[in-house]
Amino acid sequence: MKIKYKLIKKIHLYAGLSTTALLIMFILTSYLMIYHKSFSHESTKETQLLDVEQNLASEAEWTQWIEGNNITGRLVRSELNKQENPFQEYAHAGGNTRITYLSEQNKMEVVQTHKSTSDALEGIHRLRGFGGGFSYNLYAILLDLLGISLILFTITGIFMWMKLLKHDKWAWIVFVCGFLYFSFTLIYLTYII
Repeated sequence: MKIKYKLIKKIHLYAGLSTTALLIMFILTSYLMIYHKSFSHESTKETQLLDVEQNLASEAEWTQWIEGNNITGRLVRSELNKQENPFQEYAHAGGNTRITYLSEQNKMEVVQTHKSTSDALEGIHRLRGFGGGFSYNLYAILLDLLGISLILFTITGIFMWMKLLKHDKWAWIVFVCGFLYFSFTLIYLTYII
């Protein structure tokens, strides 16, 4: 079965267009990470002590309390602190919330940390994985689609390039130099640093 050149061009175009918005976001957040010292990184903390009406003994009671008090983010830790009080920590790109059940006082300590704007944008860059609700799963699916689109963009680009520029010496030099640059960077970051 022969693949039509027009079909390859369309796949290449749509794969490139579908990655544009996310790639621009990654470029901007990468800039913030590269020039990290140029931006403010002051975070703010807010602590509240809330009464708890019932003993939070089960996971369902914790979940009900968290939903009732608008705690957002993805669960990243669930442990006991040094005083043997259970705590849970929820994180999102803009900050995190640590809730500790003070069983002796029957109170919940809620410590919310709000990141600076630049740190929140870096948090979006580093956000990954499934779990944590609909928006986190949607973002993870979008990242998977971005990866698939970039693979299709690359493969169709090579097919197009081979058809149009297979006898162009400079095109081969640029292609080989790009491949060598990528390989060197990957080896340097993996084994030398």
